[in-house]
Amino acid sequence: MGSLLLPIAFFLYSLSPLLSDNFFYDAWLSRQSEPPSADILVVAIDEPSLQALGRWPWSRDVHTQLIDQLNAAGVQSIVLDVLLVEPSRLPEEDARLANAMHRHGSTYLPMALLSESLLEGGTRDVLTPPSPLLSAARGVGHINMVLDTDGVARSVELLIERRGDVWPQLMTLLADGENKGEHGVSHWPTEAIRIPFRGPTGSYPTVSYHDVLMGYVPASLLRGRTVLVGMTALGLGDRYNVSLLSSSLMPGVEVHAHLLDALRNETYIRQVDSWIGAFLASLPIVVLMLLAWWLRFRYLLLVVLSLGVGVLCASLVALNFRWWWPPFASLIALGIAFIAIVWQSQAALLSWFERELELLYQEPSILPFREPDDIRGEGGKLYQQSQALEFALDRIVEGRRFILDAMHSLPLPIFILNKKGEVLQANKKALAICWEEGEQAIDHIEALPSFLTFEEKHGFSTIWPPQPAGMSNVNGIQIGGLCTDRDGRTYRLEMGELSTTTNSAAGGWLVWLVDLTSEVEAEAQRSSMLSFLSHDMKAPQARALAFLEAQKNPASAATQANFYSYLEQCLTMGLGMINDFINLTRAKSFDLKKEFVLFEDVVMEVLDQVYPLAKVKDIKVVSKLKDEDGAPMMGDKNYLARAVFNLIENAVKYTPSGGEVNVLVYRQSKWIVLQVSDNGVGIESDEINDIFDDFTRSDKDGVAEGHGLGLALVKTVAAKHGGEICCESEFGRGSQFTMKLPSCEL
Repeated sequence: MGSLLLPIAFFLYSLSPLLSDNFFYDAWLSRQSEPPSADILVVAIDEPSLQALGRWPWSRDVHTQLIDQLNAAGVQSIVLDVLLVEPSRLPEEDARLANAMHRHGSTYLPMALLSESLLEGGTRDVLTPPSPLLSAARGVGHINMVLDTDGVARSVELLIERRGDVWPQLMTLLADGENKGEHGVSHWPTEAIRIPFRGPTGSYPTVSYHDVLMGYVPASLLRGRTVLVGMTALGLGDRYNVSLLSSSLMPGVEVHAHLLDALRNETYIRQVDSWIGAFLASLPIVVLMLLAWWLRFRYLLLVVLSLGVGVLCASLVALNFRWWWPPFASLIALGIAFIAIVWQSQAALLSWFERELELLYQEPSILPFREPDDIRGEGGKLYQQSQALEFALDRIVEGRRFILDAMHSLPLPIFILNKKGEVLQANKKALAICWEEGEQAIDHIEALPSFLTFEEKHGFSTIWPPQPAGMSNVNGIQIGGLCTDRDGRTYRLEMGELSTTTNSAAGGWLVWLVDLTSEVEAEAQRSSMLSFLSHDMKAPQARALAFLEAQKNPASAATQANFYSYLEQCLTMGLGMINDFINLTRAKSFDLKKEFVLFEDVVMEVLDQVYPLAKVKDIKVVSKLKDEDGAPMMGDKNYLARAVFNLIENAVKYTPSGGEVNVLVYRQSKWIVLQVSDNGVGIESDEINDIFDDFTRSDKDGVAEGHGLGLALVKTVAAKHGGEICCESEFGRGSQFTMKLPSCEL
């Protein structure tokens, strides 16, 4: 149980940003009563300032006047939380602003660190103020915030490394400046920290930018303060949601004020390392396992509740020490552990009860008898056990019926025998084989050879009578010979010994027939294919080689024109066989790429290809395309064209000169019908059923050349499209091929 629950605790801790930990954190933070520092003042670029000074951005001379005003009032430090990363159009403005910053001596400017993934090449991901402002500033740092998965800004990275340079957060520079550089950059944590906000928006004293600029704010209010100048007007500047308990947005300048307070007093919150947090999340599971073992699973609910309260208290204590450890992963893991232990306990009890029932089922006197007064009691536990027993008995009956039904539904013929070989049960497949004159004609397995024809005389005797145990294979299955039934299906006879589950005592025999018909047919097909490869495909190459050998002898050499013509004929015939064989194999082995096709367009393209062949033989090809919509369907145009070409080409090949071939396309209900008829040599009736098989030709007299793959491809293409192909023919008078394909609506 522990090996199962500990990985669950680790996994849940990795999902802690998606749990309720942030809500718990925000609720704790909202109850902190520590007041903001009184020496931090926000100078807000608010709506009245915009109304008085004009639209943003303002001239940098305005900021120069503000810094001079603040310098005259005796402020300690100035943070100009406004991005000035582009030079002014008037360079003298930057110079005047830089001089004002020099006169004050403690002015800080922000810079921008853009995401490297947003800019191609990362060439402009570090945006710093122009060089006059950069040299005049006491410090320049980034103002980037880290958003959690819920969109709330709780964290900030104090140090960000970018292309070999480490850029500190702007407030760290201010805190170091106030401490006269005692700590330095290396003092701050490298991982992200959480900001302990000291109140909602407006917690720090705020004055208007315009009021300070015009001298309306008394110097006594400004003297000795740290001034943060930033945007608070709606639609201007950055604003963040800093708590799930509040829907108001806090301007970025106020977020920096809270961060400055935390950095000054080192009250910022650090998150425990992920591995330590995962270990702490799994620790309550280990304690629960030890307590459950020690208490023998007593007071389990109380133990789980106590551990849950302990987890919450541990998280709160850690927060008081400025460390954040998400507790909900441990709480959920404890809940899962409680459910799993209870479930496992119930499963153990149920397993014991099932074992007792199994022992009860083995007693022969219990199943046929039932004494209601003995199994029905007043106690709840006894009543439940009696109901479970009654239910189990009913399930046994149903299970027996199910086994019989399942045996009848199996695709293999199966016989169940006793030790003497008498047939106790036979499924429907077995009865179909051993059915004679409307009655079941097998009572003993020894009668099986009268219904099956074994290829070898000893094919049945290899399994019956049963051989000694040493003669059977390692799996306990005895294998007999091959046999065929009256329908020509091929089987392999096999037999295994039946035994009980209690002491493995032999209880009978199980005989079944493995259907090998498809394998036999596949072997026959492979033989036909090998014959085709070794004879039909070999013949053109052999004739070409013989002709080449004869050409070497000047006495028997043909003219150059005849030589090249005959050689081209042999190679073309061999290449055609290879292409037809490849096309047939691909059509059988791969799915067709179906798309919307107008079948009549396919037929017209094929007619253009067949026309030269018909012209040479002086055969008239008559086409009638009767579907007004063009016979729309979903299909593979290339394979459809190849199938139609094979049908029409066959009709042309087997029609004598001066004959006629008719091609008709029409719609019949949900089918598109293609009829190709000719008045050629026809097909004998006993060959019609075989002409669509691979490597089969009906032309015994050699009227036309071929290799028995064309109509096989037609049948395969029709089947792949959900259609069918059939043939009607009268020997000596012609043939008609009809292919049906499913249509689709426009």
